[in-house]
Amino acid sequence: MVRQRSAKPSSAGSIPAVASIPVPSGFNFESTVVSHGWYLLAPFRWVRSEQALYRPELLGGKTWNLKITCVESGRLARSIRASRADASGRRAGRPPTAAETAALRAKLTRMFQLQVDTSQFIIVARDSPDHAWVESAGFGRLLCGSTLFEDVVKIITTTNTTWRQTMRMVELLVEKCGRGGAFPEPEDVARFGVDVLQRDCRLGYRAKSIHALASGIAEGSIDLGAIADSSQTTEELFESYRKLPGIGPYGAAHLLAMDGRHDFIAVDSEFRRFVRERHHKGRRVSDRTLLRRYSKWGRWKYLAYWSELWKSVADRLQPLENVDK
Repeated sequence: MVRQRSAKPSSAGSIPAVASIPVPSGFNFESTVVSHGWYLLAPFRWVRSEQALYRPELLGGKTWNLKITCVESGRLARSIRASRADASGRRAGRPPTAAETAALRAKLTRMFQLQVDTSQFIIVARDSPDHAWVESAGFGRLLCGSTLFEDVVKIITTTNTTWRQTMRMVELLVEKCGRGGAFPEPEDVARFGVDVLQRDCRLGYRAKSIHALASGIAEGSIDLGAIADSSQTTEELFESYRKLPGIGPYGAAHLLAMDGRHDFIAVDSEFRRFVRERHHKGRRVSDRTLLRRYSKWGRWKYLAYWSELWKSVADRLQPLENVDK
């Protein structure tokens, strides 16, 4: 589904890096970027011809326009490199402070799930005809936002709507509330009323959940750090995520996957539809039977399911990469 390019982008090395971070063995940059629809949502901008992911990011209270690429040696990915550049690609701005570099490295680690070891998933996938493509494609990591807040908001915008409408909602939210094109912080969203978010960002009923989430974080009644505490079991973390405004079983399960936790599948309408159509010729079968399909995957159940689902829709989404705004 996705091929790793062995050649460096033509611009690689022309702009000094503001942060560089090693990647795990087998890491595939393009496959991670296009691992689900996040790469089509603002403030991400994927330029396939350059093998570059562009994104404005808040660092030290200022907006940094970043170009993120993968540094390779032969056919092996070695590191992810973030450069600061203006719209024309020229070097721009002062060098980052040590604190800003550390913050950016943490954001890059989160965005590309560099802390997740997918080697066991690859081993199990080798024995599955439906997943024979996984190893060669380097599939296994999901592109994330730079913060949990960003991912929760984006998940809320995917509910009960079309993908084009999701793209437009996120784009308008960034334009309305963000600073310099970066994804807004909770306080940036909370300062607008629900009616304004509904009208100007076309969020519909989702505006209430997004405003409640942003306001709760800004006021201190919602502690995302405590909610996402990694010491929780997967089941406990699932229930913690479900307490967030606008997050149901589907949203909580996808947030778990964005934590690198794939040992839990939330049985929802989309899961039932997909597995029945793909593996049971559309017949209505029990939830237990549907889940049994992925029992052999152990801690990789959700990723096995997601890789099948994503492979079935990824090609249909690619034309949207070049949608004229």
